Amino acid sequence: MQDEMEEIIIEFITEAEESLDKIEPLFVELERKGEDKDMLNDIFRSMHTIKGAAGFLGFQLIVDVAHASENIMKKVRDGEIAMSRLLMDVLLRSVDMLRLLLRHLKEKDGVTENVSPLVKDLGNALAAAVSKTPETGHHEKTAGEAKLPESAAPVIEKPEIPVMKEVDLTQAHAANGEQHTVAASAPPKQKETLTAALSGEHNQAPEKTAPANGAVKPDTQPQATDDGEPKQEPKQNEMIQSAKDNIQKAQNLRVDVHRIDKVMDLAGEVVLVRNRLLNISNYFDFKYTGDPMTEVLMETVSFLDRVTSDMQLAVMKMRMQPIQKVLSKFPRLVRDISASVKKDVDLQIFGEGTEVDKSVIEHIGDPMTHILRNSIDHGLESSEERIAKGKPQQGKIVINTYQKGNQIVIEIADDGKGMDVNKLKSKAVEKGLMTEDEAQKMSDEAAVDIIFMPGFSTKEVATELSGRGVGMDVVKTNISLLNGYVEVSTVKDVGTTFKICIPLTLAIIQALMVEVDGAKYAIPLSPIEETLKVSRKEIDNITGQSVIVVRDKICPLFELNDLLNTGTTGSSNEDYKYLIVISMGDKRFCIAVDKLLGQEEVVIKTLAGLDTTSSNVLGATITGDGKVVFILDVAGMSRNLLGITKG
Repeated sequence: MQDEMEEIIIEFITEAEESLDKIEPLFVELERKGEDKDMLNDIFRSMHTIKGAAGFLGFQLIVDVAHASENIMKKVRDGEIAMSRLLMDVLLRSVDMLRLLLRHLKEKDGVTENVSPLVKDLGNALAAAVSKTPETGHHEKTAGEAKLPESAAPVIEKPEIPVMKEVDLTQAHAANGEQHTVAASAPPKQKETLTAALSGEHNQAPEKTAPANGAVKPDTQPQATDDGEPKQEPKQNEMIQSAKDNIQKAQNLRVDVHRIDKVMDLAGEVVLVRNRLLNISNYFDFKYTGDPMTEVLMETVSFLDRVTSDMQLAVMKMRMQPIQKVLSKFPRLVRDISASVKKDVDLQIFGEGTEVDKSVIEHIGDPMTHILRNSIDHGLESSEERIAKGKPQQGKIVINTYQKGNQIVIEIADDGKGMDVNKLKSKAVEKGLMTEDEAQKMSDEAAVDIIFMPGFSTKEVATELSGRGVGMDVVKTNISLLNGYVEVSTVKDVGTTFKICIPLTLAIIQALMVEVDGAKYAIPLSPIEETLKVSRKEIDNITGQSVIVVRDKICPLFELNDLLNTGTTGSSNEDYKYLIVISMGDKRFCIAVDKLLGQEEVVIKTLAGLDTTSSNVLGATITGDGKVVFILDVAGMSRNLLGITKG
């Protein structure tokens, strides 16, 4: 019975967290758009579901916060009060508190939060909003209602199942608490009701009891529309929407992420075995051409190849999640940051439905947060400055996400003041990050990337928001760890755009196998623009740097041995070289190798104890012939070669 209760609690936490993720951006959108019945109903229904489920499980602190928030949302939904900045601030604080309470439940840390001040603030905000709302004929109160304080909680009908005792957060996980006894001993019908509470089906419960004298309150009478037809009750709308939600939930199956990761690992091992079998079958086909069993082997391996590819694609899709999970947090973030720096900012988001691997979802949030902070604090001007420049008073930030090939592209653009490259250079020299001579030789295009240097900041005084010189450095590092890259384009007094490019998945990738001095390496295929076979006579030298002209553009050329510091001199062949043209955004350079061995699907294995940043090695894989091969980090190479490739 204890395990059953634990499962119910875990289900409640998951459902509640998803509800909060859904309604938080709706709050910000509601504040921007004004009254919107659909959004109000969505928010009210979600908050009501959290309150009801928490009440069944005895989480009184969550009930108190959700109930006080629900009171406000009901008044707004019914048109009795108008949404204001004060109400929105306190409602968003309640969302933060609910997240905190759920985290304590999940971590079982035994911490109990004091929610009384927040509940009091919610009540006071509601009372203040009601006092500012002029009385109309539609909202007249009875004499009995007038005596109640405006912030008083409405009376809630008791559910028809035993309500569990009030317990603190740690008691919810006790092995032998009275709370568990009630849930375990409840009749089947009551257990069904408890399950319904977790899925939101209790929303149909009436909110208010009839007065003690048996009279029916005016607002419980069926209202008529302008044409005299009975008006559909809000509760009926909620029942219909709840039914739709439950039908949608029936189409989905919640699976522990560790199980999916395990299946992904096994799929990776099958891919490795498939690669080996392909090599073996090709060997037998070459040695025993025409043998009937060889033909059977080739046919069988070909079928296995197709099935393995389909299985790998299916498993990868299981791990894919809409990037909306990350983007939904940014409206609230932008709202709070813009308020702290007293700037008016309009955030527009496109491409929320773009799907990426869950590993990318987990790591892309922090870099995007730093970029948004930078855009608001450094990029956008104050309202007064914008008006003086002839710009709209409200600054604008646009996030656009889309898929391009096997990469996800995230663009974050603002219409602010742009970057002054001369100021960036002087600040870098002032902070000792480069010499005056290096700054003078640096192109304007390369100077923009100064913002990614560790310790760089244009702020004179560090604040809570920025100025410590770590934010943009974190962006560059974290995106490189995702095997991606970020590039910046800026125009003074027009705006700045950050463009992040990351692979769809980090587990299984297409790679080009190359060879240098008998050693094999794998280079991710996504940044490879083309491969060339060139004569050594075509390679020139400019001020000590090897270069080659590729499609009328000069590209720097590097020997792979030099990039990896292997200590070898490369191929003894003096006639020609194989070049791999790497394109990372606006960065373009060539890598020289001895041989191109072909394309192969590889599974990335992390290497413990290896500094991938300095070694230019992303990980390792096992090839079709059973050998371990290093996977090269071309994004890291591009970062290390910044001063050359940008010029």
